[in-house]
Amino acid sequence: MLLRQTAIELERWHHDKVLTNQAIYYAELISQALTYVIVRDQFNVEEKLEILIARLRGVQALAELGLISLRNGSPQRTKRAVKILEQTIFFYNNHLPVLASAWTTKNENIEPYINETASAVKTLVKHIKVSVLPEASITDKFDSSDYARKLKIHVDGDLSPTQLKHNALRDLNEVREMMSKMAISWWEEQYPQSPIPPDENDLLQVAIEAMENERQDNRKDFLNFFIKLTDEAENFVIKHELATVPLPRTLKIDLSPDHFSGAAYGGVYPTGPFNPDADTLFYLPTIPDDSPEEMKEGFYRSFNTHFNTMIIAHEMLPGHYLQYKVGVSTAPALRSLFANGIYVEGWGTFSEELMLNKGWGGENKLTKLAHLRKRLENATRAYVSVMVHHEDWGKQQFLEFATKRGLLAPQFAINLWNRVMNNPLQITNYFLGLHQFKTLWQEEKERLGIKFNTRHFVDSVLQAGPIPIDLLSTHSIDR
Repeated sequence: MLLRQTAIELERWHHDKVLTNQAIYYAELISQALTYVIVRDQFNVEEKLEILIARLRGVQALAELGLISLRNGSPQRTKRAVKILEQTIFFYNNHLPVLASAWTTKNENIEPYINETASAVKTLVKHIKVSVLPEASITDKFDSSDYARKLKIHVDGDLSPTQLKHNALRDLNEVREMMSKMAISWWEEQYPQSPIPPDENDLLQVAIEAMENERQDNRKDFLNFFIKLTDEAENFVIKHELATVPLPRTLKIDLSPDHFSGAAYGGVYPTGPFNPDADTLFYLPTIPDDSPEEMKEGFYRSFNTHFNTMIIAHEMLPGHYLQYKVGVSTAPALRSLFANGIYVEGWGTFSEELMLNKGWGGENKLTKLAHLRKRLENATRAYVSVMVHHEDWGKQQFLEFATKRGLLAPQFAINLWNRVMNNPLQITNYFLGLHQFKTLWQEEKERLGIKFNTRHFVDSVLQAGPIPIDLLSTHSIDR
């Protein structure tokens, strides 16, 4: 793991030269510098204020470093960095003073620190707009040799872009066929007296339309539904003995703050190995209630009830929440600090199948269809990652493939384009990790026969921590 991390760091600092060429490096650190400080409850008022001031000073130092160092970048990633930083400035000016007022004393005024920090970030944004963006000369795409090298480092192996492309396309075609069969099964269940539509694409669209019609339409109901789902998922895992669930639960669920760079799709933020009993943060994807109706409809259609029911297994139990909770408590800290992304997202994706195969979602065909659609998206992500960066696809070619073959809604296809440009290797983790875990699962079932036990398998995988999946087979799963 250390050798792989060394290769990653050398790539980041020696080849990518993030301090001088990547405004997004600063933007990501600055935008999430206060993520845990704001919600932590184990500190008293004085301690929290002291930590907040130290973090604000750290943000100022980062902004000043960027002002001195940043000279170039890719146009798209630099524009994204500006947007993130401007959202962060808005948060500092309009929300942070209110939040921090609960921690201030009569002898301490936090606003000067906030104002100084916002001013430093604003100066950095001006520098990026005036001095970096007009001269930005680094291509938004990797060239084919760079992509191949980065992929090899990412997977810590010899997977070539051509192999990844072929594997992803094969899975994409197989999952499309599975989706068509699921749509037929749903139709026969819903309309037993009606003939099945002859065109499988039309039938699939009818089933997807029915799936998307069951949804929330506002932030409050959306949040409450996820809180309810988490309770139900925990009870399901315990009842069906899928895993040992540590209690009490240490989890905070909320809507993703608007200034987060990941607000469009949310995320799970683990506590880390040095404070394993603190809350994991589950920030949900969100869209303002006052957004245009067309945008809101597109958002809630994509995050529909069936998708949310399926994805809670990925994000919470037995997925990321349980994975992080167990891993930081049992595995060496090094494994969490340098977590293997293919393990992390692979386990989340495998958890979807694990739950659905045990009856999660009440055997609902549309919930299973939502999972298959997500699998299709994962294969699409891996495929277009190669096609954009290794075979020079343009945006229009990408969008046509993502919407027609990948069945992504236009709004989510745009989001995926941004992820392909900004994190082309990370988005392959879901596809690569799922298949590695499915292989490991099958190998263990064949090796142990009637002695195979699901809970023992899951517990052993999670207790190992986020190591490369190919090491799990030699990590004494049967110990």
